[in-house]
Amino acid sequence: MGKNEYPRKGETGKCHPDPTSPWRDAWMWETVIDSRVIHCVNHPVEPSDSMVSSATGYELVGSYNWKASQDPKIYIPGFAAVLQEVSFPITVPEDQATRSMNDSTARVPECSFEPLFRATASMNPSFRFDEVDILVNRNSLRKLLDFCRGRRQDSFRINLYLVHRTLIIERCEKTVSKLIGGSQNSGWGRNFERTLTRYPPGLEDSTAHQRALRYQLGDLTCVVRFEVDACYERKVEEGGTSQSLARAMSRLQTDDSQGRNASASQQPTQRVPMAQANAAEIKTAARRKTPGAYMPQLWFGRTPWLILGQHTNGTFEKPRITDTAAQFASWEETHQLDLRKLAAVLAQLREAVRENGGKVCIAIHEKATETSNIKVYPSCVAKEAVPEKLKGELWS
Repeated sequence: MGKNEYPRKGETGKCHPDPTSPWRDAWMWETVIDSRVIHCVNHPVEPSDSMVSSATGYELVGSYNWKASQDPKIYIPGFAAVLQEVSFPITVPEDQATRSMNDSTARVPECSFEPLFRATASMNPSFRFDEVDILVNRNSLRKLLDFCRGRRQDSFRINLYLVHRTLIIERCEKTVSKLIGGSQNSGWGRNFERTLTRYPPGLEDSTAHQRALRYQLGDLTCVVRFEVDACYERKVEEGGTSQSLARAMSRLQTDDSQGRNASASQQPTQRVPMAQANAAEIKTAARRKTPGAYMPQLWFGRTPWLILGQHTNGTFEKPRITDTAAQFASWEETHQLDLRKLAAVLAQLREAVRENGGKVCIAIHEKATETSNIKVYPSCVAKEAVPEKLKGELWS
């Protein structure tokens, strides 16, 4: 078994790497028990019958901030770093090749959705996943959408679990360093973000804000987890923040004791959750880009604001702030067929796990194959996607 294999706890059987797979993709085959294909999703995909629209709205399921610490600790509820008043132009240093761990898959590999489950139980105790069809990260949805669109992309793997009727799609990367490191030429984005934003009182040692929304994707009820870069709200008047944001900031807990261990029980706090209407994505580019280049990420996260900083070797002029929520309807109309194909793929993946008796499966897309497809294989991992105690709290 290789050093990058997914959790060792509870594994049985012998893993079967595909001998035809390029060596650089061999990691994807770790914990695949044999080469038997349970199901194959072929491109082009037959779309689902139901329309996909963001107009049906969303619900905040839970949110949390990762705390800078050796052990995985989170604040519940979370709050994104708040956009600050900055005089432009500014020059920021180039990002380092590595960044602090804040991805749940890296910090809690045994159960990457556990922080969200604990946030949900604390913030939304009446919420039940019984009627949720799909629990997934935004990153995985973007990869699956690119597959549906026929866009060429790198090979990828996702882990599939079934809890009652809920398909849990877990992000899987080659190494933790890919999750936390970015490319060797990582640009200026992280330092630009740090310069523009500041976490609220009591959350100053946060490293990231993550949240999950429930919304419809055609006939499927989805809970989608993603990271939010910043909290942004339009000013009421020049030189001041809006009253609603100011009220929320004034009610934030300043007691650092609210930071909890991700594996410990959580207690409700008085901290006010950030409104989704204030969620913003921060992007940087050396050349001018349109908001359309980022729309899949924004749409899947229902992120209404895009803050785009254009720079020359790290010197930034005043960023453009775009109300991207106003473009959701036109974007989903243009990409309606692909979104309906995505809904069909998600339904196929859930059915594949059912065909495997509800046992853990692994879905793999290989870049090198002549025909574009996603193949589902049985896994030799015999682990629960949800701790038993949380399963009892969040599923009836």
